[in-house]
Amino acid sequence: MAIAITAAACAPTGRGAASPSPGTARGSAAGIPVLTWHGFAERTPARGNLTSTYARFEEMLAFLKRHHFRSVFPDEVKPGMDRRRMVVLTFDDGTAEQLRAAEIMERYGFRGVFFVIPERAGRGDGRYLDTAGIARLARAGHRIAPHGWAHRSMATFPDEVQASLQRSAAAIAQQAAQPPADADFAFPFGHYDTGVARALAGSYRYLHTVDPGYWDGSSPLLPRMLLMSDVDLRLFEDYVLGGAAYHPPWRLLGQPGALADSVPFLAPGGRVPRDVQVFAVTADAQNRSYVTHPARADIRVRGDTAWFDVAAYMRRNYPPGRAVISYALVIPDGRRVRYLAPGMLTWVHEPTPPTPPPSAPQTGR
Repeated sequence: MAIAITAAACAPTGRGAASPSPGTARGSAAGIPVLTWHGFAERTPARGNLTSTYARFEEMLAFLKRHHFRSVFPDEVKPGMDRRRMVVLTFDDGTAEQLRAAEIMERYGFRGVFFVIPERAGRGDGRYLDTAGIARLARAGHRIAPHGWAHRSMATFPDEVQASLQRSAAAIAQQAAQPPADADFAFPFGHYDTGVARALAGSYRYLHTVDPGYWDGSSPLLPRMLLMSDVDLRLFEDYVLGGAAYHPPWRLLGQPGALADSVPFLAPGGRVPRDVQVFAVTADAQNRSYVTHPARADIRVRGDTAWFDVAAYMRRNYPPGRAVISYALVIPDGRRVRYLAPGMLTWVHEPTPPTPPPSAPQTGR
């Protein structure tokens, strides 16, 4: 998944320091943090990629344990439960080094959801988990689930959607030596549109995105926080502790994943905070993720409806041609943020497949 986070994005001062604000809420109404890792290495890899070190991973697990968090699978969360110390741990791509990460996690008593790429898993490619590794994770109590079929953007490749629906669950069941499951699915690259989400929701109960925010315990779309090579531990700590204060007052009136220049929200009383900002995982013009930019100038109000001109916002803060953004409207609170609305994804241009490179010129025989 080609989303980067830089050290500047997590600096202790300025807009790059945004992270969720902890607080109190009724336990059954608390938001649940959902964490996502990809690759692992012994040493800190190149900045801005999706690889973490084992040592940093264990440091994060130790923090969760000290604060009495317990890992859950989404289908274990029931109405009325106290959710203040629940966390969902997920792993994308099914890379081979995740087997060692699982062993570390098991020492802390945690379980995770491992999203593997069925077309690549168990094929003898040493970069990915083999069948024995997948079966070992399943026997240890982890969940194995699909990350698409061949890890292509489902918003631009219809055959990726069809293969995910028709082949992924059966392939994973064979690799894990377990009956097919219909619980969890992770969108490759975090990309989805309304049609893709609707199609997948017919086969899977929980669709994992990379939209910012917390899971409300019932929505089929789960936000997730990406944990990468240079993520600041304070951002992680504030995020996992911030679920108790998660109660966004605005409600989306459109659909996540829609194609739209402007997005409507129900804003009680038509009130818009002067310091409203956008908190996005999508890298901005300076290639920074998890930073905020002012958004008040892009919001207009009609009665109780606030319209966010996401296209104008992106023209000001993103490279030309950027088609999609995963974001949330937030209010800064020191180096933390309070969510004004749940996280979501919006397309401002029609999703199209990448242009293939030109073919080499043909020569006569």
